[in-house]
Amino acid sequence: MSAALGDDGYGRPSPLRSTSMPTEPALEALPPSWEPIERQMVDLFFDRVPFGLAVFDLEGRLQRCNRTWVGFYELYFGAGPDYTAPGRHLNDLIPGNEDSVAELFAAVRDGQVVRQAANRIDIPGLTTYWDVVFAPLFEDGEIVGVLDVVTDATDRVLSTERLEARIRAFTAVSSAMTVDQPLPSTLATVREQILRTTSAKAVSLVIWPEGPAAQEDVLTVVADPGFGSGYADAITEMYESAGDDRRGTDDVRPVDLRRGARTAALADPRYAPLHGYWSQPAPDWDDLAALPLVSGRVFFGELHVHLPAGARFSADDEDYLRAMADQAALAVENSVLLAEEAKAAGMAERQRLARELHDSVSQALFSMTLHARTAERRLEPLGPEAALARAEVQRLQELTRGALAEMRALIFELRPDALAEEGLGSALAKQAAAMSAREQLTITVDAPPQRLPVSADAEQHLYRIALEAMHNAIKHAHPTRIEVLLTVDAHSVDLAVQDDGIGFDTTLERPGHLGLGTMGDRARSLSGRIQVESAPGHGTRVSVTVPLRHPAEAPPGG
Repeated sequence: MSAALGDDGYGRPSPLRSTSMPTEPALEALPPSWEPIERQMVDLFFDRVPFGLAVFDLEGRLQRCNRTWVGFYELYFGAGPDYTAPGRHLNDLIPGNEDSVAELFAAVRDGQVVRQAANRIDIPGLTTYWDVVFAPLFEDGEIVGVLDVVTDATDRVLSTERLEARIRAFTAVSSAMTVDQPLPSTLATVREQILRTTSAKAVSLVIWPEGPAAQEDVLTVVADPGFGSGYADAITEMYESAGDDRRGTDDVRPVDLRRGARTAALADPRYAPLHGYWSQPAPDWDDLAALPLVSGRVFFGELHVHLPAGARFSADDEDYLRAMADQAALAVENSVLLAEEAKAAGMAERQRLARELHDSVSQALFSMTLHARTAERRLEPLGPEAALARAEVQRLQELTRGALAEMRALIFELRPDALAEEGLGSALAKQAAAMSAREQLTITVDAPPQRLPVSADAEQHLYRIALEAMHNAIKHAHPTRIEVLLTVDAHSVDLAVQDDGIGFDTTLERPGHLGLGTMGDRARSLSGRIQVESAPGHGTRVSVTVPLRHPAEAPPGG
C-alpha cells in the first residue's frame, strides 16, 4: 500500500518507475542518419540505455550525460533538463554528499575503477540507493576525466526491506500465537505489525462471539487507540444500524476495498454511531480495506485497515493482508477451541490445536514465498545485478529458516508433558536444566515438590510467565546466574525470577518488546499482579503474586 499515488508505501517512487524505462511500449521517431553505423550504435547506446551515463572532468564538473541520467533527476528532484546542464559540479547536483564524492574522485584520479552496489545517497527529504561504477578516462595515457555509470537500486533495496519487515511481522504474529495466549494480546500484535509494515493510518479487528451461529453482541473489538474510548461499542452499534452484520452469511468477499469509505459513511445516517470518531479534524485516511477473518468455512469477524485517500493497493498488499487476516482468524479459532477444551479437559483436543498452530506457520511461510516471488520479478530487469539478487534472496531464505526454527520451539512447548504429569515445580526444574545446558549458565529452581493448590489454567500461566522471564534474561541481560523461586502460603502463590545480568531502566518505554506486556496479561487473567524491578548494572527481578482462589474459581454463593 502507499501513502500517495506513485508511492511504494515508504514514501518512494512506485516499483519499476526508478528504472527510467516506461512500463508500457513507447514509440519515438528516429530521424535518418548519415553517420557510420558504428557511430550510430555508440550514440544510440549512450543515449538510450536504461542506466545513467555521465562524464565529468577531474574537478567533478559535468561534461555530458545521457537521457537516463537526466531522467533520474527528473524522477527524484522534479528537475528539468537545465538542472543537469554541462558545467555543474557533482556536489551541486547531489548536495550533502561531498565526502563520499571526494573519496570516489580521489580513487579514480589514482587510476582505479570503483564499483559499489546499493550505494546510499541522501538528498534533502529523500534517501536513494544506486549501483555505481566510477572509472577513469584516458587521453594519450593521461587521466583526463571520470565516467559515472549508475543504475537506480532504490526500488530493489526498498522492496527487500519491505519484504524483510513483513517476514519479521509474520514471525512476531506467529510467536504470539501460543494456544493459551490471551486473544486480545495476539490480535493487538496483528494490529501493531500491520501498522508497522504498511501505510495504514489505523487498524481495528472486529470479532464475533462464537462464529456465524452467534446472535449476541460483538464480544471482542481490538480498536485502534487513535479513535479513542467507546469506539468498540460504536462499531457494534454501527453493524446493527447499517444492516452490515455478516454473521451467518456464506457470501464473504476475500477483500472489500472501499474507496472514499470515510466520506461516504459521514454522509450516510446508517453509520451515525461512527460519525463522531470518523469526523476528527484533518483526517489522514479516507479508504477502507475490510478483510474477513475466516478459518475453514467459519467467519469469525473482520479486519479493518484505514488507508490514505487513493492509496495504491497492489496484489502483493492484498496477499499480505489476507495472510495476516488468516493468522488473526486462526488465533480466534484457537481461542474458541481452547475454551471448549478447557471445559472438556481433553488431551486429544489440545493436540489438535497444536496441529492447527503448525498449519498457521505453513500459511505464513506460503505468503512469504509469494512475496519472495514478487521480489524476484522486480529484480528481473537488472541483468548484471543477478549475483546481488541471488545473495539477497538467500538472505530472505535465512530469515525464513530462522522463523521456522522459532515456531518449532514454540509448538514443542504448547503442552509440556512435565507440567501435565508432575506439576509446576517439576516442569520448571526440567526446563531450567535444559536451558542451563544449552546456554552454559547456572539456573536454579527452588519450588515445593508437591502439586500446588491451583487450577491447571493457573499452572499454565505461571509456567509461561516463568519461561518468558528466563528467556528474556538470556536474550537481553547476558546473565551468569538465574534463580527461580516458587512459594505458596494460605493465600497466594508467589513466583520470582531473578538474574544477575545487565538490567535496564524500567522508566523507559520499550516498543516492540511484547514479553513484559504478555506476562502482565497472564497475571491479570489470574487476578494476580506482576512487578518488575531492575536498574542498569543491577540485574532484574520479575515477581508475580496470584491468589489461591481468584473470582472465576469462587464457589457458588462464595
